[in-house]
Amino acid sequence: MEIIKIINLTKVFGKVVAIENITFDVEQGKITAVLGPSGSGKSVLVKHILGLLRPTSGKILYKGIDIFSLPEEKLYEVRRDFSMLLQEGALFDGMTVEENIAFPLKIRKFPKDEIKRRVEFYLESVGLGGFGKRYPSQLSGGQRRRVALARALVTEPEVIILDEPTTGLDPITTESIEELILSIKRKHKEKTFILITHDPFSAFKLSDNIAVLFFGKLICYGERENIISMMESNKTIFHIFKRANLEIAQDEHRIS
Repeated sequence: MEIIKIINLTKVFGKVVAIENITFDVEQGKITAVLGPSGSGKSVLVKHILGLLRPTSGKILYKGIDIFSLPEEKLYEVRRDFSMLLQEGALFDGMTVEENIAFPLKIRKFPKDEIKRRVEFYLESVGLGGFGKRYPSQLSGGQRRRVALARALVTEPEVIILDEPTTGLDPITTESIEELILSIKRKHKEKTFILITHDPFSAFKLSDNIAVLFFGKLICYGERENIISMMESNKTIFHIFKRANLEIAQDEHRIS
């Protein structure tokens, strides 16, 4: 069942059409990838999902409610159901690991004992138990990304947006982060993830469903296996995936 419905969403900035007539569902308890090259409209779409931008036309329904019909205070309550892992992790350098993870809980005025419990739990969940007193500068790139993931999970949101979670990481660290995301998803089957990525490999490995954006338009949406079959008949899709196409076709265990 869908938790988010995006219906005929269009956003125009002056004479620039950033996204045009986009329609697809984000299914509850699934990982949905929004895949496309730079400039395809991924970031603009995410800002609409979070209610940070209002569309030129169209709707986004969250649990059946049009978020753009809500007054600001109600929209703020909806946003509390979401969290986001930002590109490159975006940690606060002057805070320790545990302070970074605790930050969104302190903003929401959680009790100190609950903050402590959650920080310890989610540090363990991402494989960084005992790292709480370190600073971001003392961590590797992969460890910083794990801290950012713990911070995204600590509020226990309904929907987690993963914005380019492996960008800038080496192949081995990328694989470890992808395996961590899959492990967390297996443990939290009820959680919904939206993966924003330009990387076909990550999209096919991590997601259940894929929405492909190209110059602001949705050129296809469906289960990942169906997207693979579309590559054979759609030149645009094939062009987007040409870097990954041969490996996907020859190495099916990557998406099993």
